[in-house]
Amino acid sequence: MNDIEFERVVKQYSNMLYRIAFNYLKSKEDSEDSVQNVFIRLYHCKKSFKSEEHLKAWLIRVTMNESKRIVSNNQRHAVVDIERVADELYADETEQRDFSLELMKLNPTYSTVLYLYYYEGYRTAEIARFLSKTTAAVNLILSRARKQLREHLKEDNDE
Repeated sequence: MNDIEFERVVKQYSNMLYRIAFNYLKSKEDSEDSVQNVFIRLYHCKKSFKSEEHLKAWLIRVTMNESKRIVSNNQRHAVVDIERVADELYADETEQRDFSLELMKLNPTYSTVLYLYYYEGYRTAEIARFLSKTTAAVNLILSRARKQLREHLKEDNDE
């Protein structure tokens, strides 16, 4: 991959990868580190990608793995103000901010699957490839994530 192609990939996928990392890490700084590490790996990667979709799938999978690595390496258990985080992530988009706030309350796997399915428009078979799971497992995760999200929304409405 030449420098011009690399620059295009960084511009095209940075925001998406940042939001995926943010679902796991709930920290602006850690998410930026995660995405930066992914692009460093891409830059040094000798692998050739069959298609744009193959590249995108690789970037998503590596972002998720890198985010999980950061979580497991972090010894600190800082308390995160989810409202502040949502404000940073969606400063100008109130509806997306509110939905993102609800997503952040979910299990990271649930929020990532919902994000990939609804925001990025991936089918469950594609998400299954990213997560190294079966399509049936992703469908189950999606179902549980929707249920948990409904419960959170109901609790918020009751308050």
